[in-house]
Amino acid sequence: MARQRRPRYKKHARVGLFVSCTTNLFRPSLIKAAVHLLEKAGYDVEAPTIQSCCGLLSLRSNEPEDARDLAKQVISQFGHYDFVAVLSPFCAKVFENAYTPLLCEQSEELAKITQNFSRRCFEVSELLLAAPELPQTLPGFAGKVAFLDVADAPNLFGSQAASRVLLGQLEHVSVVDLPQICAFQVKGAPEGTISPELGRGDLSSLLHAVRSCGAGTLVSTDLALLMELSTQLRRYGSAMELRPVLEVLAGDVQSMPIGLSARAMAGHSVL
Repeated sequence: MARQRRPRYKKHARVGLFVSCTTNLFRPSLIKAAVHLLEKAGYDVEAPTIQSCCGLLSLRSNEPEDARDLAKQVISQFGHYDFVAVLSPFCAKVFENAYTPLLCEQSEELAKITQNFSRRCFEVSELLLAAPELPQTLPGFAGKVAFLDVADAPNLFGSQAASRVLLGQLEHVSVVDLPQICAFQVKGAPEGTISPELGRGDLSSLLHAVRSCGAGTLVSTDLALLMELSTQLRRYGSAMELRPVLEVLAGDVQSMPIGLSARAMAGHSVL
């Protein structure tokens, strides 16, 4: 997902890793990959064990009061870090675009705190791209990778997402760009609060593009999106492996692909 705002690198900056609800439950290997990459880039990383939801689910359910309470909890948990590294691009958009409108009318002091917090929140890949010496991948991952971008506006000149830029710099990985998925404004939420919905786009064209791209691995930035897409691909008869992009950047070939069936897992060999 392309974003114009970029962080200014500071070596040994204290970084709090915000783990999305889905990642915490279903993909702890992604947390490990993110911590490894950020530390290799020169940041001092912490992943607090107690974390609140970003509030996106409450906003999608039209429950702004619950979203406000969650926003206050997140700011209390992460407000003391130099940067907040966010695993999900949609959580990052909530921090960037929704928190200030949600809390600005509560008090002038809280509004200033919230604005300062939002300015320090970035996707993990953006903090990696800001580092002067990009972290090298671990031995093991090579081949053709299909990249699925999610954006709130059409990318007329190709994806500018930090994760796509980082993929393009890997020596042993060739990248195929798939048609992007457009994210949609959450109804009733502050402007810029977005959420992907596979069913609202031309899903059949995307599935056909995946099957015909010639890549053995598909990567994207959001775990929940990859989990939903894996279900559609199995129905479509695709054997492509799906992985979070950060795991590929970290050279992680030991974690099982997303959505692999129990039978496939039994026969899956780790390279």
